[in-house]
Amino acid sequence: MNIKHVPLFACVAFASLQATAQDLTSMIPAQAQFVFTINNKAIVENSSIELLNETLIKLGAFENTSNDINYPIKNLMQLDFNLDKQAYVYRSTTDSLNYIGILIPLNENHQVKEHMFSKFESLPIYNNYERRVSKDHKMQVAWNKESLFILIGELNTSYFQTKEIAERYGLDLGLYNTLDWTYNETLDAAANTWDEEEIDIEEENSIPDSLTVATAEAEEEAVYVEAEDVFPDTLSSIDIDEWEYDSDTTDVEDYDLESDSLYLINQAREAKNDSIKNKLLADWLTAGFNDYLDPKENLGKNKALKLTDKKHLLRLWISNLDELYQNALPYDILKMAYGVDIENMKYGYNDAIFDLIQDQYTLKLTGSIDVDSEMEKVFKALYSNRTNKKFAQYIPENYLAYASVNMSTEGYLKQLPALISRWYAPLAGEYADVLTIAATALEIGLDEKAIGKVMRGDNVFFLNNLQKVTKEYVSYEYDDDYNYEEVTKTKEEFVPNFLWMFTSEDQRLYKKILEFAVKKQEVTLEDGRYKIAPQKKLEPIYILFKNNIVFVGSDVEQLTAIQQNRFKTNRNASVKKDLLAHPFNFVVKTSAIPEVVNQLEIPITESREQTLQDLAGYGNLQIKSSKLIKNRFSGEMSISLPKKDKNALQYLLKHIIENLNNNVIN
Repeated sequence: MNIKHVPLFACVAFASLQATAQDLTSMIPAQAQFVFTINNKAIVENSSIELLNETLIKLGAFENTSNDINYPIKNLMQLDFNLDKQAYVYRSTTDSLNYIGILIPLNENHQVKEHMFSKFESLPIYNNYERRVSKDHKMQVAWNKESLFILIGELNTSYFQTKEIAERYGLDLGLYNTLDWTYNETLDAAANTWDEEEIDIEEENSIPDSLTVATAEAEEEAVYVEAEDVFPDTLSSIDIDEWEYDSDTTDVEDYDLESDSLYLINQAREAKNDSIKNKLLADWLTAGFNDYLDPKENLGKNKALKLTDKKHLLRLWISNLDELYQNALPYDILKMAYGVDIENMKYGYNDAIFDLIQDQYTLKLTGSIDVDSEMEKVFKALYSNRTNKKFAQYIPENYLAYASVNMSTEGYLKQLPALISRWYAPLAGEYADVLTIAATALEIGLDEKAIGKVMRGDNVFFLNNLQKVTKEYVSYEYDDDYNYEEVTKTKEEFVPNFLWMFTSEDQRLYKKILEFAVKKQEVTLEDGRYKIAPQKKLEPIYILFKNNIVFVGSDVEQLTAIQQNRFKTNRNASVKKDLLAHPFNFVVKTSAIPEVVNQLEIPITESREQTLQDLAGYGNLQIKSSKLIKNRFSGEMSISLPKKDKNALQYLLKHIIENLNNNVIN
């Protein structure tokens, strides 16, 4: 089965509330790593069948590129999937097998058998489910009157890399299996015993007398390659002084890989191993298919898998974020190469939920993550700060973007040993204990409260509108004889300017440093504002201390207005609310991007010019997170799309079609 058809079934699931959903979730095994829920009714109602069909056709979802499956279907309307019910895609794993299950509700009197699986091999009926298997046995399907189940299997290759498992199934790991490699003192000593005048290669010690490998056609037959055939006798002793290298001796273009004995041996070994593994995959999928189809322990009662709100289009539920992260990394290789044992590393993350939501003309990607009790204490301390309410008085009227971060400095220093123990120590290998001890010593030696007063941890950064400045540059003028002289000229250009503010109840350290810099003539003090001289392409930076806030910015007029209590603040209530409520905010005025790119003279390719101009009709792009509530973190990324169509989804699908059409034309 061609793996490229996996997205097809996921896309086709768009054509698939609650009554049948219960039956399908009961077919999802309890040990599933993640479940992808597709709220097809909401997607169809928020767009249209015609628009979805055109999008899928443009994406190539109905292209027939496999000889194993018969697809007489040319559009979405010809499918037999129920458009009013939810579909599910899940992934599960064992020590030896990874598999993906796809569950799709069907219409009454469907013709799935004739339309989709006419070229599959028949299997015995199980519990009123008709069954089929692909010719390569990597996909099995089953359906009844109400639903279709597709199972796609894949072997976990790392499972077969140990000697014990390989011998159990008759696999040949070859001569250089890195996972079972052990240090050999005798070989090491021999390898380091070099005669500066002569290198002797003892044939009987350099390689085994024979190398055995099974051919792909006969599992019991073997091919023996004598060492003399690989290393001629003339190379058994080479005198370096007499050896002259001739660059023309070996012509790479004339080298015949097919005549290389070691290459042929390796190819035959791989063919044998692949044959055994493919047979194992087919046997394991067939033997366990009934359990996959009707798991005794399932997620039928998991409410997180079911979407009842029409605004929710898609949901991804992850059973354990720590385990998924560990399984995605090659921890065997990391441990062998770097001594990093991440297999037992626990960040403290449990289940996670991510939703794609459409709210009128706004698309949102929301997420929430559950943490264990130990990490709950850590995070509560980190985010125990309250943002300085005075920040709301200094929100610029015009800005391009802003970011705010509020994490308690005092809380971070107190929780540093716990963070290092859970997050960083496992990466330190044998030095993990030393790292933990050092963190504890640091906590004991530091006065967290005093440091917290120097910088509490709440920060706000505004990127203001671009500012036009006059800059000097050196040019050259030539006479008729091509003699030149340097000429200093001026030009106007736009540069970004910023305003950064943070709370500091104890400002003595900053002032002492700046006073020292004044003495060194690297900083000047002008009317109560410190000015850091311009550096190369950077404009001057100004620092102002007012009450318990430190202001840092590149617009002297802006800081002067703050100093003289004549600063005009932005009256947008949502900005003030987000600053005070969320420990993290990031907002970009997307509509301003085309003008900024133009003013900064950033080159844009012609193919991207229209996409850039489209951004002028977009609303803000925003990312924000909330504080810990009942052991869960939550966050959201959102963007407002142009109000040119019925809603955000319809605009997005039309935009995808338009871009695909343009790519075809170009």
